[in-house]
Amino acid sequence: MIDPTFLDQLKKLNFLARRKISSIYMGSRRSIKQGRGMELYDHREYYPGDDFRYIDWKLYSRTERLYIRRFEEEKNLTLHILVDSSASMDFSTVKMRKFDYAGSIAAGFAFIALNRYEKFAPVLYSNRIMEIMPPRKGKMHFFRMINLLNGAKQIGETNLEECMSQYSGFIKTKSFLIVISDFLEPIDSLREGIYRIARRSKEAILIQTLDPGEINLKWTDDINFEDMETSKFERVYLSPDFRKNYMNRLREHIFNIQEICDDTGIEFFSVSTDIPLFDTFAGIVEGKILEERVRWGMETT
Repeated sequence: MIDPTFLDQLKKLNFLARRKISSIYMGSRRSIKQGRGMELYDHREYYPGDDFRYIDWKLYSRTERLYIRRFEEEKNLTLHILVDSSASMDFSTVKMRKFDYAGSIAAGFAFIALNRYEKFAPVLYSNRIMEIMPPRKGKMHFFRMINLLNGAKQIGETNLEECMSQYSGFIKTKSFLIVISDFLEPIDSLREGIYRIARRSKEAILIQTLDPGEINLKWTDDINFEDMETSKFERVYLSPDFRKNYMNRLREHIFNIQEICDDTGIEFFSVSTDIPLFDTFAGIVEGKILEERVRWGMETT
């Protein structure tokens, strides 16, 4: 369930003063431009040098004078929030499941959009797009999103490439994409999915949510692991060498995602679900997230 305490905490955060958010959300301001836009605003008299394609000939037929059509162009971005609802997101060794943590972060960004009167579109995905709410504004849309997250089932495997291939057709306007997942899938699929995100968005953020148990392998000795997405079991002895190899592979996977995001100009954050939710969200908003790399054995040099 989405933590209601976290939603109360969000009200105390002065988002309008955050430079990061101000640069992404331009607000519901409009500018008047000649040419094609969102909707007709008014007319003005034609001047030599104006583009004749925007002359309103119907108005000319009534007035015998040349006028240019002017349109309102919205300056705001549409926020698309994609939350991974695959089976692996049902995992937890601490208070919150990965999905609940991810869903709360998603609700946080929707709360920002709500207060800035921006459109936002919540989406659930796994190996396909599972649920879509069309971009809308307002409190009722926000509450429907909370209900969607609270009622979501975590099923299937993750395939970001396939989901972005499906979802690209729903992105019609200038967009800001946020994707929240554990991103525990083959790097090739992630790479193609991230490239699609970069092509279809003006701004984008990827947020990886990992449970501390899967980061640190909290278990000892002989363990029978279940793959939550395929339901396959594998018995493993957690020797020191196994732990070291696991940590190296996890570190390499995260750094590969970071490298792809750097290459495409997308921001990437990797967070642990044992960190207080508000601290994580505020850090992401400010662009100052304190990743637990030292604790995970992922020191950067």
